[in-house]
Amino acid sequence: MIFSRLDGTDSLAAYPKAIQDVLRYLQTTDVLALAPGRYDIDGDRIYLNVMDMTTHSFEGSHPEVHQRYIDLMYWPEGGERIGVAPWRGTEPAFETHPENDITLLESVEQESFLTAAAGCFAVFFPWDAHRPALMLGDAPATSRKCVAKIAVELLNRL
Repeated sequence: MIFSRLDGTDSLAAYPKAIQDVLRYLQTTDVLALAPGRYDIDGDRIYLNVMDMTTHSFEGSHPEVHQRYIDLMYWPEGGERIGVAPWRGTEPAFETHPENDITLLESVEQESFLTAAAGCFAVFFPWDAHRPALMLGDAPATSRKCVAKIAVELLNRL
């Protein structure tokens, strides 16, 4: 997992090329001006889902994992809390949707929580269980969120 800011001091060279490509796209695109929807960066290998999402409470939520894609989440405005834990592969599934590359888990052990604010980005690899869109306070809030889907096969390319 990676957690940083798009305007931070990170050297993009430290990241795999596919992650660099998405971060450069986000740095040079006014995602607040985009309509919600899918934007292809490299066809089905890298694409961006732009959404106006509403956060929700922890109760009734489930951690998720993906097999074929890495999630790179970016918040140009607003934010959310996100649970994150190592995925061991032994946790019982609550629901599985292979056609959408998502498995919701019943629960995970050793879950920690991140606070993502405007300007933050996070990268969740297939071994990172994550529970997105949790409320920051005690009430739901709506914000713009971008989720880039990066094919795992691209990790091997420098």
